[in-house]
Amino acid sequence: MDLIESARTAIFGKDILDETKTVVCALSGGADSTALLIALKELSDETGFKLGACHLNHGLRGADSDADERFCAELCEKMGVELYRKKVCIKEHIEKHESLEEAARKVRYGFFEESREHFGENSYIATAHNANDNAETVLFNMIRGTGLKGLCGIPPVRDKIIRPLIYVSRSEIEEFLKERGQTYVTDKTNFSEDITRNRIRLKILPEMMKINPSVLGTISRMTKNLRSDSDLLEEMSEDALKNSKRYNGYETSEIDKQSYPIKSRAIRKILIKGGVEPSELRIKTALSLLSKRSARYNPCKNKFFTIRKGICFVENIEQKFGGFNEKHT
Repeated sequence: MDLIESARTAIFGKDILDETKTVVCALSGGADSTALLIALKELSDETGFKLGACHLNHGLRGADSDADERFCAELCEKMGVELYRKKVCIKEHIEKHESLEEAARKVRYGFFEESREHFGENSYIATAHNANDNAETVLFNMIRGTGLKGLCGIPPVRDKIIRPLIYVSRSEIEEFLKERGQTYVTDKTNFSEDITRNRIRLKILPEMMKINPSVLGTISRMTKNLRSDSDLLEEMSEDALKNSKRYNGYETSEIDKQSYPIKSRAIRKILIKGGVEPSELRIKTALSLLSKRSARYNPCKNKFFTIRKGICFVENIEQKFGGFNEKHT
């Protein structure tokens, strides 16, 4: 797929952007984001939307991280693109029971919001996820065990984040940069087989491509189709919640009469709204209580999924000296 045309379709094909908006390229300096910045610059010059870039120095690779930041700054200066950048120490942001990767993702998406604030409310963040990333994500989710949503891969658009290269392969990106004589930086940790996602990238996916050279396109088509199914189920679960809304919660009998795919998604939304991470165990436990008039389940510290007189909701209950101090959410 032509990289420029793919980016053009992603940005303008669904009326996401126009010349009044700003696109902010999440720039790491690697091949993918470097190619994305070049493509966006060409489209910006052609169509008139404003272009910026942002770079987060994670501070995980010492001098190499600083070198990546300098590369991004020099590239943006050469191209006449404003760069918003920040340096953090990810290890200082790791919370209890949280992996380094999870902490890095949390900080990264928080930085994206900062970048949007810097460039203005009409800005969108463009990340350089590509067809290989999408396939790797699907396989990673399958290995861990996933439902329909995990098989949908990486969405082309989510809120104010767009992914113009999601249907472009990594080999096409590298060819694009070669044609333009553009250098980029390489993160050596991408070749460490101690990381699960890297093993998928370096070993599993290449073997699959030997069986079916078009496997990236096949997985992309699959995720598109499954995403349509998933979106429909999400809409139906939203409708179920609207119909069951009662005062500060939701009528359990209205939710319980839905089919499993609908009510499980409805419970997931209730848990998220109450600040509870919706694991499969937590969703199933909450579902098992829907037939009761009164019940209480403690999925995590101070958070309770509560059913009272047939109405369910999540409440925050602070435990003090053996007693409870209730705060409804």
